[in-house]
Amino acid sequence: MKIFTNIFFLFFIVSSIAQIDKKNVPLKLKLDNPFKETPADQSNLPSLEFKSIFDTENKPNRYSILPKTEEKTKSILDTSTDFKNPGDEIKNKLNNEIEKEGNWNDVFFGKFIVKTSSIKIKTRDFADPDGDRIRFFLNKDVMYLNELLEANFKTYVLNLKEGDNAIDIMALNQGLAGPNTAFFAIYDENDNLITSNEWNLKTGVSAKFLIEYRKPMR
Repeated sequence: MKIFTNIFFLFFIVSSIAQIDKKNVPLKLKLDNPFKETPADQSNLPSLEFKSIFDTENKPNRYSILPKTEEKTKSILDTSTDFKNPGDEIKNKLNNEIEKEGNWNDVFFGKFIVKTSSIKIKTRDFADPDGDRIRFFLNKDVMYLNELLEANFKTYVLNLKEGDNAIDIMALNQGLAGPNTAFFAIYDENDNLITSNEWNLKTGVSAKFLIEYRKPMR
C-alpha cells in the first residue's frame, strides 16, 4: 500500500511539471480571413488624370474651371494703338449731328472756272420727297423763286457774266422730315460736269458756289 501511494504521488508531480512547461510555450494562432478577396488585375483599368482647378496652361483641359486664354502675336508693322484721341470722338459726334440735323450755316462748295456763258444746275431730293423747296440767286438776284425738290432731276439754266458769278441756293423749308436734302450737279453749256454733291440745310441756309466765266480765246 505504501508503494502504491508513492507511485501515485510521483505521477502527480510529473503531471504538474508538464502543465507548467506547457504554459511557457507561446501559442501561435493562424487566423485566415474568409472574406479576403484576391487582388484583381488592374493593368487593364483606365487611369484618371485629375487636373488642378488652378491649371492655367493653354491646352485642352476638361477639368479646369479657369477660362483658357490665347496669346496673340502682334506684327512689328502694326501701328494700331489702344489709345483713342478724344478730339476724333468729338469731331465724329459733331459730323453725325450735322448729317442728321442739317447745317445751321451757309455751306460753300467751291469756286469753278467755265468757258461757256451759261451753266445748268440739276437738283433732286436724294431722300424720300417730302416737300423740300429751294430758291436760286445769281449775284444776289432771284432767278427761281420757289422750286420743289422731287424724286427726278429738274434742270435750271443760269446765264453768267464775264468774271465771277455768285450762286446761292437757299432752303426755303425742311419738308415733312428735316433737313432740306438735295443732290445737285452743275454742268457747263456743253454738258460737261463741273461739280456734284449733296446738301443738308436748315431753313434759310444756302448752298453757295462761285463760278468764274472766262471767255475762250479766238
